[in-house]
Amino acid sequence: MVWRILKYIEHLFFSRHRHGHGIHSPFLFEFVNGVLFNSKEFEPPPEIIEEHLKLRSAFAWVRRASVSEKYGRLLYRITRWFQPDMIVELGTGMGISTMYLASGSPETPLHSIECDMERVAEAAQLVCRSCQGPVSVHWGEMEEKLADILPLLPERFVAFVDGNHHYEPTLDYVTKLLERAGDEALILLDDIYWSRGMQKAWTELISWPEVNISIDLFHMGILLVRKDLDKTKIKIKF
Repeated sequence: MVWRILKYIEHLFFSRHRHGHGIHSPFLFEFVNGVLFNSKEFEPPPEIIEEHLKLRSAFAWVRRASVSEKYGRLLYRITRWFQPDMIVELGTGMGISTMYLASGSPETPLHSIECDMERVAEAAQLVCRSCQGPVSVHWGEMEEKLADILPLLPERFVAFVDGNHHYEPTLDYVTKLLERAGDEALILLDDIYWSRGMQKAWTELISWPEVNISIDLFHMGILLVRKDLDKTKIKIKF
C-alpha cells in the first residue's frame, strides 16, 4: 500500500500534457484532448450510468473491484471514438466494463472472458438488459478462451486487459494481442501499478518496438499501435 502511494506521488510529479498541451502529433492531441479529457463531450447513455449505480448500491464489493464510473466513461469514449472492428475484454467481472465498452460502439462484436461462473451469470444478465449489439461472454480459463478468440480477431481492435494482475500473464496476453494487430490497434491495461509485477510488465511493454504510443494514467495504461507515429511515452494526471 505504501509503495502504491509513493508511486502515485511520483506519477503526479512527472505528469504532463494535460488536455494535450505540448503534444505535436495531431492524432495523439485529438485522443488526449478529445477523448481522455472529453472536449468532444461524449457521454454514455443515461441508462448505462443508471445500471452501474444500481449495482454499486446493491453490491458493496462492486465499488472496490469493478471499474469506477470515471473509468467506465473513459472506456465508452474510447470505443466510441475508435470504432474498432472488434472489442476483446479479458476479465468480465460483473459486466460493468463490458457494458461501457459495448455502448460506445454498439454494432461492434465484443468478446469478453471470465473464469468465475457466478460472475459470468451476473454479467450475462446485465449485458442482456443494457447491450443491444453482438456481445458474447465466455466462461472458462483465460488462456483457453483467448486462444479460441484470437483467430477471429481483426487487425483493428480495442482490447481491455483486466483479467490477471500479474507480470507473466499480462505480458503473455499483450504479446498475443500485438501479434494480431495491424497498422492501428489499442490495448488498455487496468491497474498498471496494482503490484510491482504489474509495474514491471508495464515498463517492459512500453519499451517494445511494436508499441508506438504509451499513455500512463496511473490507474490505467493505454498502448496505441500506430505504424505512422514516432515512439512516444507520456504520463497524464487524469
